[in-house]
Amino acid sequence: MRSVIHALSTELFGKSLVLPEFPDDKTISGIGMSDWEGYAKGLERKFSYTNTFYHIEPRMDIANVSEEAFGKNWFLISSDVFEHIPVFALDSAFSNSRKLLHEDGVFIFTVPFTKAGETQEHFPRMHEFRIIETRGKKFLYNRTATGEEEIFDDLIFHGGDGMTLEMRIFSEPDLRRRLGEAGFSSVRIYADHVPEFGIVWPMDWAVPVAARRGSIARHD
Repeated sequence: MRSVIHALSTELFGKSLVLPEFPDDKTISGIGMSDWEGYAKGLERKFSYTNTFYHIEPRMDIANVSEEAFGKNWFLISSDVFEHIPVFALDSAFSNSRKLLHEDGVFIFTVPFTKAGETQEHFPRMHEFRIIETRGKKFLYNRTATGEEEIFDDLIFHGGDGMTLEMRIFSEPDLRRRLGEAGFSSVRIYADHVPEFGIVWPMDWAVPVAARRGSIARHD
């Protein structure tokens, strides 16, 4: 959580600030996607920021966003959300993330990911699906686009409400490819240590990612 704020601060202001030191500036607009309340409340006080949710108000389904919302935000934060998006909606989710930002906006993004290799899709033929429960155990039932039926019983849920079924484990090369195809101009992996803020990574993967819509100009 500290590293998300570190990445956001660096991208917006060119330096790492703790959240209480952020300027009070309601001209800076942003959206969160099920953000942690520990920093969501602080961002609400500082900026014109709204924390949205998949299952409760204020709602936002990143795969289905109104065009009226496009191009209006300095930043979008998605912390451990995209691993739960069905495969058929993933391209739209990445594309809409860029479209929500204005020209110099930044997407702060976290998901579990591996350093190399390919993204591991758990349900690559997902089309029409639902979660069913029998005798206390949950299963995923899927009907593929060609009408075949599939049932999966080795499900991983990340806890919490809403859509928490793990759909995949991303890889860094695939993340970079997807962000590039969505039209982001640059991608930065935030694996740097910031010990004064308690950020010390034991690895250089599954760390925050910042993707720029356009240029790298920062808000003054």
